[in-house]
Amino acid sequence: MSSSDLVSEIRSGFFPIICDEYADISNTEQLTICVRWVDKELEAHEDFLGFYNVPEIGAETVVSAIKDVLLKLQLSLVKCRRQCYDGASNMMGHKTGVAKRIQDLQPQAYPSHCHGH
Repeated sequence: MSSSDLVSEIRSGFFPIICDEYADISNTEQLTICVRWVDKELEAHEDFLGFYNVPEIGAETVVSAIKDVLLKLQLSLVKCRRQCYDGASNMMGHKTGVAKRIQDLQPQAYPSHCHGH
């Protein structure tokens, strides 16, 4: 499936976002973004959207990067129904973390802790 076909499939339904931020070996901050979605045959998929360089890992910067990636792929945050992050305060902080900021934009995007962490 081509990347444009993949994005068209994701656009046709709801999706959760899965993000993690880290510093690579050269100490460059990066953000990994994946989405989960279900196709018309009710098969679940999890697809990697990419690594994105970010100048720092503050919540505001991470939210801007997520919004930018979704905009470039023409995926609407309106269709986001879950969020999954590690337990870092910048990601899951209940007052100003990424999860709170995304949920302020899309109340149905409920955050959850990544069980892989």
